[in-house]
Amino acid sequence: MDTPDPATEAATTVDALFVGALGRLANDGGPSAIDKRAVDDARWLDADGVAGDAQADRVHHGGPERALNHYPAEHYDAWRARYPGYNDAFVPGALGENISTRGFTEADVCVGDVFSLGEATVQIAQPRQPCWKPGARIGIAGLARAIAAEGRAGWLYRVLEPGHIRAGDRLTRIERAAHGITLAELWALQGTRHPDTEQRRRLLTLAEQPTLAPEWRKRLANRARQAAERDRG
Repeated sequence: MDTPDPATEAATTVDALFVGALGRLANDGGPSAIDKRAVDDARWLDADGVAGDAQADRVHHGGPERALNHYPAEHYDAWRARYPGYNDAFVPGALGENISTRGFTEADVCVGDVFSLGEATVQIAQPRQPCWKPGARIGIAGLARAIAAEGRAGWLYRVLEPGHIRAGDRLTRIERAAHGITLAELWALQGTRHPDTEQRRRLLTLAEQPTLAPEWRKRLANRARQAAERDRG
């Protein structure tokens, strides 16, 4: 019997599509579009993001390398267990994602993986770098640090082929990155205090991937270089 191709076997359903308008964070007062709401209609997705979805800070949010924000709904189970007093806050959409699914986590996907989504084709460009706004919105100091420490950050796509997307669409992996280093391993490598020779090699492998967003390529290359210099010491 032929072994199924994991690149074409992996698929899930988009449970919800979220967009947000500019508003003010209750605990901060600054402009933000993190308060995203589910929409049922089809929305156009291109390099500028999902139609109707705003970004207050265009330096750190949005743009071609961050056109679509994906957060695994499974992670909310873990956050509710960790912060039991905030059960009602940890629901899909709370961390500012555009799409919510079950079936893919950081352990299942790699930078460079390509997916079909509705009429669009998207590619994982980078992990999401957690910022302070979800913690400010929910009222938990240090939430961003916890998200990064556990590697439950979600990820961001670039758009290869624009098109309409909506809740209920299938998200199907159509191409798997050849390097095979998952986002879970990327976070583990990033967080290792003293990477060994093999870990440095894998950091450099990631840093050399043209499909990885430039800021992450630079970050991982610097991480490997600093570790090598420390070893030479």
